[in-house]
Amino acid sequence: MKILSTNYGKLHYQSIGKGPNHVLLFHGFGQDHRDMLGFQTLLKPNFTFHFIDMFYHGRSQWYESSSPLTKNHWKQILQNFQHQEGFTDFHLIGYSMGGKFSLLTYELFFKQVKSLILLAPDGIKTGISYSMSSYPSYFHPLFKRVVFKPQGFFGIVEKLNTIGILESSLVKFVKTQMSTRSQRAQAYFTWRVYGNLQLKLSKITLQAQVLKTPMILFIGEHDRMITPKSLSSFIKKIPHLQSHSLSVGHGGLIEAAIEHLNQEESSPIF
Repeated sequence: MKILSTNYGKLHYQSIGKGPNHVLLFHGFGQDHRDMLGFQTLLKPNFTFHFIDMFYHGRSQWYESSSPLTKNHWKQILQNFQHQEGFTDFHLIGYSMGGKFSLLTYELFFKQVKSLILLAPDGIKTGISYSMSSYPSYFHPLFKRVVFKPQGFFGIVEKLNTIGILESSLVKFVKTQMSTRSQRAQAYFTWRVYGNLQLKLSKITLQAQVLKTPMILFIGEHDRMITPKSLSSFIKKIPHLQSHSLSVGHGGLIEAAIEHLNQEESSPIF
């Protein structure tokens, strides 16, 4: 593993390949860089893939949990990453929370991003109670209480499911991602540090329209967390975007997207 040391934290990542075309890969909430390693099957001799542990995931560290990650911080971190690895232009691949960071990166580096592959990207419009990185800061006291006294929280979740407000798939997600104290702490610090990051979707879609940046979007037909309907408006605003609906849920989308890309005779990106 390589390390990018910054004033804000340490970013751990694994690089595969030695080509001049660089690809940054961002995983989802509760994962680490290893969950994206399947994409290396797309690697060609002229590419280098960088599989990154997001802050509070894997081995990456954010120094001050009381200091939120801002867009300016993220821009400086990626500029340092470009300098350390010796590249200017790059491609992006992101799943769920990592999809949000791919869009954020495109917002900040639109002239340098050569393409995007997005898998159920967070930050556009997300199912209730799912978006681990998008809740505003005034929710933080509630989330902190959940870390230490989760019984009441899970009871409320079950009641909302019983009366039909929360779908079973969302309840299952909450339980699996927050079943242990360490998982709940990870969720809390993710909320606390990422909570103020909001995408400027109007800017992103306009940039994509003007520059015709190649984009591929994968959606799970059975995804109840980031639904096809929730992304329909975004898709319509970028006419050249290639959208693929795959017969999987949220958790199966990475594997299904990799399989789809490997079956393509000629990818518009790779």
